[in-house]
Amino acid sequence: MSKDFLTPTALPLTPIERRIYAHDNVGELAPFTFEMLILEFDHRYARTDLIAAITDVLTNHPVFTAQFETHTGGAVTRHDTGQTPLVMHEAANLDFIRAHAAYHSPDLTNHPAYADLWPNDSTGQILTLVLHPILGDDATFETIETALWAALDLRNAPDALPAPAADPQTQNARNIWRELMNNHQVARLPHRYVTNDQVTPTSKRLTHQITLPPQVSSFVGDDGMAAPLVAALGIVLSRYGAQDALRFAVALPPHTADRRSTDLRPVCLTPDLTAPFGNAVHLATHALTAAQPVSSETLVQDQLAHADADPYPMGAISLYLRPRRDLPEGICHHQRPMPCSAEELVLTAEDTPQGIVIHADADAAMFEPDLIDRFLQHLQRVLRSGLDQPALPVGRMPLIADAELDTLSAPYPDGTPIDQRATHEIIAAHARTTPDKIAVICGADRLTHSQLDAHANALAHRLHAAGVKAETPVAILIERGAAAITAILAVLKAGGAYIPVEPDHPSSRNHHILTDAGVAVVLTRRSFRDRLPKGLAAQIICLDDLDDAPRSDAPDVRIHPDQLAYVMYTSGSTGKPKGVAVEHGPLSHHNQATARVYEMSAESRELPFLPFSSDGGHERWMVPLMVGGSVVIPDGPLWTPEQTLGAMREHGCNNASIPTTYLQQLAEWAEDTGTAPPMRLYSFGGEGLAQSTFDLLSSALNANTLINGYGPTETIMTPMVWKVAAGTRFQGTYAPLGRAVGNRRVYVLDEEMMPCPQSVVGEIYLGGTGVARGYVGQPQVTADRFIPDPFGPALDGTSGARLYRTGDQGRWREDGTVEFVGRVDLQIKINGYRIEPGEIEAALLGEPDVTEALVLLREDGTAKRLIGYVTGPAAGNEDTLRRALESKLPKHMLPEAVVVLDKMPTNPNAKLDRAALPLPEMRSRQTQGVAAASKSEKQVLTLWRDLLGLPDLGVTDNFFAMGGSSLLALKAIVGMRKQWQNVPLTVADFFDAPTVRGICERITQGGQTGRNAITLRASGTRPRLYCFPGLLVSTREYLRLTDYLGPDQPVTGFLCHSLNEEKQLNVSVSDVVADYVDHIRRESAGAPVAFLGWSWGGLLAWEAARQLQNEVDLKMLGMVDVCDLGTDFSPGVAPFFAPGELARLEADLQTWLARTQMRAQWDQLINAMDPECYLQFLRFIGNEAEPLPFDGPEISSREHTFWVLIDNALVFRQHKLMPLDVPVASFSAGDSLSRGLNLMDWRKWSARATPAEIVSGTNHLHIIGDPAFHDRFRMRLNAAFTAS
Repeated sequence: MSKDFLTPTALPLTPIERRIYAHDNVGELAPFTFEMLILEFDHRYARTDLIAAITDVLTNHPVFTAQFETHTGGAVTRHDTGQTPLVMHEAANLDFIRAHAAYHSPDLTNHPAYADLWPNDSTGQILTLVLHPILGDDATFETIETALWAALDLRNAPDALPAPAADPQTQNARNIWRELMNNHQVARLPHRYVTNDQVTPTSKRLTHQITLPPQVSSFVGDDGMAAPLVAALGIVLSRYGAQDALRFAVALPPHTADRRSTDLRPVCLTPDLTAPFGNAVHLATHALTAAQPVSSETLVQDQLAHADADPYPMGAISLYLRPRRDLPEGICHHQRPMPCSAEELVLTAEDTPQGIVIHADADAAMFEPDLIDRFLQHLQRVLRSGLDQPALPVGRMPLIADAELDTLSAPYPDGTPIDQRATHEIIAAHARTTPDKIAVICGADRLTHSQLDAHANALAHRLHAAGVKAETPVAILIERGAAAITAILAVLKAGGAYIPVEPDHPSSRNHHILTDAGVAVVLTRRSFRDRLPKGLAAQIICLDDLDDAPRSDAPDVRIHPDQLAYVMYTSGSTGKPKGVAVEHGPLSHHNQATARVYEMSAESRELPFLPFSSDGGHERWMVPLMVGGSVVIPDGPLWTPEQTLGAMREHGCNNASIPTTYLQQLAEWAEDTGTAPPMRLYSFGGEGLAQSTFDLLSSALNANTLINGYGPTETIMTPMVWKVAAGTRFQGTYAPLGRAVGNRRVYVLDEEMMPCPQSVVGEIYLGGTGVARGYVGQPQVTADRFIPDPFGPALDGTSGARLYRTGDQGRWREDGTVEFVGRVDLQIKINGYRIEPGEIEAALLGEPDVTEALVLLREDGTAKRLIGYVTGPAAGNEDTLRRALESKLPKHMLPEAVVVLDKMPTNPNAKLDRAALPLPEMRSRQTQGVAAASKSEKQVLTLWRDLLGLPDLGVTDNFFAMGGSSLLALKAIVGMRKQWQNVPLTVADFFDAPTVRGICERITQGGQTGRNAITLRASGTRPRLYCFPGLLVSTREYLRLTDYLGPDQPVTGFLCHSLNEEKQLNVSVSDVVADYVDHIRRESAGAPVAFLGWSWGGLLAWEAARQLQNEVDLKMLGMVDVCDLGTDFSPGVAPFFAPGELARLEADLQTWLARTQMRAQWDQLINAMDPECYLQFLRFIGNEAEPLPFDGPEISSREHTFWVLIDNALVFRQHKLMPLDVPVASFSAGDSLSRGLNLMDWRKWSARATPAEIVSGTNHLHIIGDPAFHDRFRMRLNAAFTAS
């Protein structure tokens, strides 16, 4: 074997090696795992020959000779002086061998690689190789295999391997990638809905795989595999509802290399769903070569420099491409390494003799297993369609098979034959079979079935005589009650079409209905005549004027199924009400099917609380009467909950249909009073119902069954229901809409009218016979909303059927029912992100006391504002609720404001009235605007207004609440000191008095509190948490964490000593900590406490723990991204200078010192350096990309910050860390590991320290405010406080 692998000198680590080494150093390798290769050799390979060949590879391949040396300051080099022995074993079966290999734990100190050779159960041999991930990946194993084949004389020896490609790091390439990534949003699959009480999956990852058929595999492989698979993945992700411009990550097969070299690159795509697959492949090819490659570590660092960066900067989904690796005859793979599970979903496409295998490795906490399985199937279908139908637009490629669609769209099972009679005819039949049975109760009115029928017959004859015939529009302007039901039945018996008009609705609405419908007759009362429009060309019949005797016979009128039964006016989203025309056949069929789904019978007695201005209000009296039951109609104005429950009990109701909003009030009353009568069933609808509210209904209303009903007026009453036992749990923000009822189908379709996969949001369409005729007098609107049904021929063998486009967004859930998401016309898109309000509403509903939640995008002049509305919490909790969302949602989904309401406003139909929701003031205008009362207040107010950009700021407005930061506070202090030079204001003053009025009082008093501790939360019963500051950290940085930890957690934050104007040189860490320790002694001596140190603050916390040993009960010491000093200023590290460089740097330093206004401070600092430190300082400034700053000495200047940095380096340089016996919980930012920073491994300093927890998707600066860190820290803190 060639020695070309070997190099005589130490090698620096590559970026990926530095990252893995940093992971290993803090004790947490994940997401990396040990890499394993298992090869089997059959009887053709003699054991002695194998041993010789394997030994040759182990001796010469750099993977097996690698050793790592850590230098002072944390620099690591790789050497080729190591050895990996081959261990021979007795015969064993494959399962045992695999388990033995998995038992190995390679470590970088003693044993980075393992090699074992086993005789198998037959006459062959099995080789297992296990590597630390820093040594290589699957591509590295390929070089090992190649060397092994050469050593066995099976193939030619490999050429000298190229070194891993250096990252060009050109600024131009980085800029191109930065712009591409910023303009393409991270694509994701739909996440599973997670509840607070949901059981965590037992496994962290779930896996699925498919093998593409031979033809499809050839089709993909012939084009190099990369572009077709990337194209197909982009198409499926786009169809799954990702952003139009999306990105994910791809790992192309690396050039052969002896070190780990596989790297991800972002793929930024804007799929064109109207173009064929070939166009998608072309776009994918371009995206794969969009810019010069830049290492993923560099791209990630660029992205994470922004506080609002996605946790997966390269992409939440990654695709690894692995070409076929042909093996010599008699050799096979039993295991190859898989990519690390670093993303939400990791896909691996491997070319095998059986075809291309696509393997999915997904986060089990985020995804349903069935969703991942379907996703792979859809990926295959897109590739198959690209092969079979190359001209088909990719947006029209079917993802769902007809059989699946048949199941998903199907209604509740119902094999009962349909009674062809009209609704009123079925009701009338009960007048003959049960004439004396009560049918209607309303106030003092009692009507039996025969009385109801006889009164309706009499009125029907009068209407017939007045000219009412087939489809004559007759308005019913009568209050809800027995008379209205009688009038409606009379119109139907006469052959007319009834139009309900609520007397108490606005006259403008009612006048529009009466004129738009072309009403020929109006049935009303004398008291309502003045509510009719003047000049109405209709015959007015007042019930008060009639004395017709009841009749047993109805007019001799034949009702055709296609004949108009009623016109219901619906408000719609905008504009004037539209009249929806519904025919007798669909109406009767719907009511019959509904009766069976509700399991209604002659014993049913229902209280229908829905208004008669909605078609649901008519369903709920028609259906009970059709089965021979009865109804209790509320009389008069809206009943109180007490009246409603009393009426149910008094009249023996067993069913009730009530709007969701009112039903919640009913349940709350019943829970408080215990007065709910036993009920068989409650049905409700109109608004989303959260799980907490559903639980309340279940526990308080004493009912067996609950039904959530849904349906636009255009699809006849309640075409979809979700029927479950009380107490049922559901996944999702709101109770599902369920399935269709009767001869209907429900579809969730995308913009191309293609069925959406389960969990993917689309628009809800309803089809079948249960669809209205259309809109009265609006053929164009009808044609737009009622469209041809493209699925009927394949699913039902029908043609000419129609679908109604509801305008509602929904998705098929995992159980096949439909979930409501929102209105299409209320879709939210902000900064390129499509936002589902339901996700934000779910987060709000997860907060204590929140009973209802709604999120809307409101227009405020030219601005669009995302606003949340809730009921339940007390007023004044708005900011608390919004801050709570920060720990649950990405920044682009955070509402600008949360508004707490006593109750959600409703319209006359008992539905949410969005227009009545209040619009909160803009945050920039949330000022009290109190005017200055003194000269000093005027001066300070002018300064603060300029800094904050708030011209209406008042003297009582909080500086930080108005958007002020610690940096702006420093600038404000500088500005105030210029005006009051003798008043030593400090940052502590600013935190204690963050208003103009408060700070002016400090100025009058002479300022200078002398304190360095700020109480972030004073109250709480838990042990106090002390937060130690990073460099130039005030305490504001800990406020979000304080909020997240909750009201029972007292927190104190310390100001960084660098913010103190009276700084001294050559102070020690123990001196810096002394004041902090004194404060803790005074406040918590002998008490349990916890410490938290971030960055430089970790060393301060450690020293405080040392000084306070046996004085406080330290339950936990949290260390957040604490770095060791590094090579820049570590003692004993001699810097390297090129010839002449040292003299040039010294000259540059003197030139700079001559210009700076901080010359005196710099001279003091430089004079305090020893010769070695001075050379390190020169090396440090020589490495700086930016020119040295000279904008000091203001405390907010870049130069002052630079001075503080060097000063603290000198302090740190002299500090000696001492071991302690304290419990340590360590947290590391993913970006810090990616950069290979020299993070502290606290296990070396305390036996009670645990491996670091990695907080991915954040960096050193932002980790302290990251919600993922807050959640993990709280869990560790809770565990520490509850431990004995």
